[in-house]
Amino acid sequence: MTAPLVCALLSALSAPMLSLDSMDRCSRPADPIEFAARRSQAPPPTRPAKGRLLVAQRSVNDPRFAETVILLVAYSDQGAMGLIINRPTDVRLASALPKMKELRDRPDHLFVGGPVSPSAMLLLIRSATVPEGAQPVFGDVYVSGKLETLRKALGKSGKTHRLRAYAGYAGWGPGQLDREIARGDWAIGPGDAGTIFDMPSGDMWQKLIYRFSVEWARKGAGGSVVAEREIESIEPGIRNAE
Repeated sequence: MTAPLVCALLSALSAPMLSLDSMDRCSRPADPIEFAARRSQAPPPTRPAKGRLLVAQRSVNDPRFAETVILLVAYSDQGAMGLIINRPTDVRLASALPKMKELRDRPDHLFVGGPVSPSAMLLLIRSATVPEGAQPVFGDVYVSGKLETLRKALGKSGKTHRLRAYAGYAGWGPGQLDREIARGDWAIGPGDAGTIFDMPSGDMWQKLIYRFSVEWARKGAGGSVVAEREIESIEPGIRNAE
């Protein structure tokens, strides 16, 4: 992802930015970017867009992305940004942000969001109302990197108000993600709050790669041959697990 794009997006999500350490600062201010502006017509379900889930195909052997599920929080012709949602760590959020007294009695754990800027923290928040300082992703799910947004979110609880914290993110430059999809690296499907906040991380990839690969093959998206091979190899294991 290009530096101006990263700076502009992080500026939109954070003021100040949640930091686990001393996050690298952008060298100069960037002009605001309408990074994931809505278009008059929604993209097909098997195409990337903000709010879609990317599920790594079995052919992906890069350890940073193998068996990952990524929520796209931004996508345009200038690049894409996402958060890996199925890699929790043993680090409690209270330990990562020791100065936040509101976290001391909470069991929340930090997730690995991606290999880019691992000292930066981004939040996914599920809320019935728009959290101040957050950007919409889909439905009632929002993304933010603001300290004050985290503080306010911690003051609320319940099944309709949840949060996850991610260290780092995944980023793609112009056209990079599209090329990876065309190569057959990713299956794509709609995001849903239940998957992000309720599905066990250890089960997520296996369940979604089967579900999205089936949909991918049925609807077609330039990678159906790969998807069909995935279905053949995964289906017996899924059925045995059930």
